Amino acid sequence: MKYEAEIRELLIKNAIRLIAEGGFEKATTKELTYCSGNLPNVKMNEVYIYRVFGSKENLYAAVFARLDDELFYAFQNAVSALGGFHENTKEKLSEFFRAAWRFILGNEDKCRCYVRYYYSIYFKGKSLETHKQRFADMIAEMTPLFKAEADVVSILHSVFTALFDFSIRVYNGELEDNDINRPHIFNVLYCMMATYFKETVTAP
Repeated sequence: MKYEAEIRELLIKNAIRLIAEGGFEKATTKELTYCSGNLPNVKMNEVYIYRVFGSKENLYAAVFARLDDELFYAFQNAVSALGGFHENTKEKLSEFFRAAWRFILGNEDKCRCYVRYYYSIYFKGKSLETHKQRFADMIAEMTPLFKAEADVVSILHSVFTALFDFSIRVYNGELEDNDINRPHIFNVLYCMMATYFKETVTAP
């Protein structure tokens, strides 16, 4: 189909903004194809959603995959810059948190859209398995920090969701992003993990 790549990008861009602003109820087929105007060479209509993605739910999944990829590569780059978590772990986790925090707070629409999808009925059915696969290597890299009996996936999932909950509170104006609150947020996240760390990790 001619202009398919351009149409795909427009629909993904529109979906991110609409879901961020008003959730899935606002992301109607009409709004998805018209909210940012037409492409110069294409008269947009709802049919293109189904031609390009097959369904509106597949469009949502493609949006999440895009945002999940961006998040993963931001996290991966932060870990690579630290050289892993094998030494000075609390300090390195703090640096990793600051990099992740800056990235997440760098685009409100993307953050809100990501969180709304993550907690939606669509996530488990469409995206959970690929999300797990995407982050599997990073989880494996962090697993040696934890005691053998620790459920590392559940622990990191709790930290991950808490990180986004804090970010949404910032966007909602309930929490300031400042030099006082950032260390507090990190300490909350760190304490969620520290109980399960090996003694060699938490030792001074």
